Amino acid sequence: MININEMLTKSLLAYDGQRDRSQQVEIGPSSIMGCRRRVWHDLMQTPKTNTETEHLAAILGTFIHSGIEKSIRREDPFGDNFLIEVEVAHEGLKGHVDLFIRDQGLVVDWKTTKTKSLRYFPSDQQRMQVQVYGYLLAQNGYEVKQVALCAIPRDGEMADIKTHVEDYDPAVALQGIAWLDEIKALVANGEVAPAPTERVFFCSRYCSYYDASGEVGCPSMTK
Repeated sequence: MININEMLTKSLLAYDGQRDRSQQVEIGPSSIMGCRRRVWHDLMQTPKTNTETEHLAAILGTFIHSGIEKSIRREDPFGDNFLIEVEVAHEGLKGHVDLFIRDQGLVVDWKTTKTKSLRYFPSDQQRMQVQVYGYLLAQNGYEVKQVALCAIPRDGEMADIKTHVEDYDPAVALQGIAWLDEIKALVANGEVAPAPTERVFFCSRYCSYYDASGEVGCPSMTK
């Protein structure tokens, strides 16, 4: 009899591996203000040392994003007002914006999460990320007024969906870009890698560069 779990797992991982976002080498807004060591490894193109990372939540998030994209597109089938999954770039920084509503000047970024995690929403990193999306849009000629983060709990109800809206602030976005430029400078100048910022429990499950030995990848904050 076919092993359904094995078939599903292989199919999901193969699908996720061939997506553009999975293959891109560029560091996007989603990495800004995250783990400096991980971004350093991304820029250095360090060989992946951890094949046991948990992918399911991210893959489910991708499917949810895809479903939202199709649903929202029905509201504006000709794209007169909604820019959906648009790619914008400026001075080497590229991002994929989930939704930009032209007549509102509003950037929207969908976030999938768990109900218990809503208490921490939005994080400073998430707020920085959506501001950077706003900055990239503004640099490409769009009038950006506000940015929004919408958290969708995979294990919740419609009533649990939580949205955070704030004014667009290019100064905040520039702080995030400066953070990334500092790490790029470390790589360009051949300086040592930044210290790890996550502990072993997180890194061993979610970081492709986790390496208990520290010989190739990152040993995390504590072994």
